[in-house]
Amino acid sequence: MTVRTVVGRGVRLGALIGVWPAGIVGTLCLVAAFVFLVGGHDGSAWKLTAAGAFAVLGSMAVGVTLGTATGLALALAPRGLLTRPPLRGLLAALTAGLPVAALFVAALTGGGYTLASYPPSIHFLAWSATLTIALVAAARSGDIAGCGADL
Repeated sequence: MTVRTVVGRGVRLGALIGVWPAGIVGTLCLVAAFVFLVGGHDGSAWKLTAAGAFAVLGSMAVGVTLGTATGLALALAPRGLLTRPPLRGLLAALTAGLPVAALFVAALTGGGYTLASYPPSIHFLAWSATLTIALVAAARSGDIAGCGADL
């Protein structure tokens, strides 16, 4: 299988990873913008619409980047690693999960804040999203690499 094919499959996975948060955040922002627009707060409605568009584009960009990185890592991995599902899944999970974890830590610790500054609910959301992305990448690693269940 060519590197281009494996990376293309990774990009498709990344698009799926990015579309879920993009759809949720985009929908919430549009509903809130509509509520503000009906209430006569035009400025807030436009700010929410812009924030929603930025969140959707950012989520899709991060998802596609993660998928590309995962596909590239699996395309360049040795065949011996790809034939072992636990190792292949671990490679995919680390490739997709570590950048998301680093992104969350960087976003939460800016401006003099530390991770201890946030309530447990923020930590739960951040780390469960990271774990979900890593597990989805691990579960789909065989499909991306072109190694089916026959191995």
